[in-house]
Amino acid sequence: MKLIHLSDLHLGKRVNEFPMLADQRFILAQILQIIDGERPDGVLIAGDVYDKSVPPVEAVELFDDFLVKLAERKIPAFVIGGNHDSPERLAFCNRLIDASGIHISPAYTGAVRPLTVSDEYGKINLYMLPFVKPANVRRFFPEEPIESYGCASDSFFQRSNSTFNFV
Repeated sequence: MKLIHLSDLHLGKRVNEFPMLADQRFILAQILQIIDGERPDGVLIAGDVYDKSVPPVEAVELFDDFLVKLAERKIPAFVIGGNHDSPERLAFCNRLIDASGIHISPAYTGAVRPLTVSDEYGKINLYMLPFVKPANVRRFFPEEPIESYGCASDSFFQRSNSTFNFV
């Protein structure tokens, strides 16, 4: 399976109060040209889509336009939130847009279920786990002393075959 991996787009970023949206629009257009040339089976967007958890409207519109262009090309996209993203905002309408081939990870719920995709070589399971803070993990496992990112990830991986519902 051929996948293109993107991360840290930081759409809406400003540098010294100078907006980067024109540059980001150009870069996304370049990415689309690469996608057109490579013809991948999917695009993975691994976090930090936006530069802030409440991105400017122009950044949201830019990402929306990019996702629409991927959907028009019939190229599935798999988007997870990063530490700069608000998983709840990023995942808005994710169940509705799944049918278009654009898959956005929901906010963490204590369970991670696979999204199965296939090509001529077979199937793979994608586990779309967004960036989670210790408090997000602790909410689902209050009996555990989860005080740091290390403890949260240890708890996550120790429970990965049972509580987290990996199938």
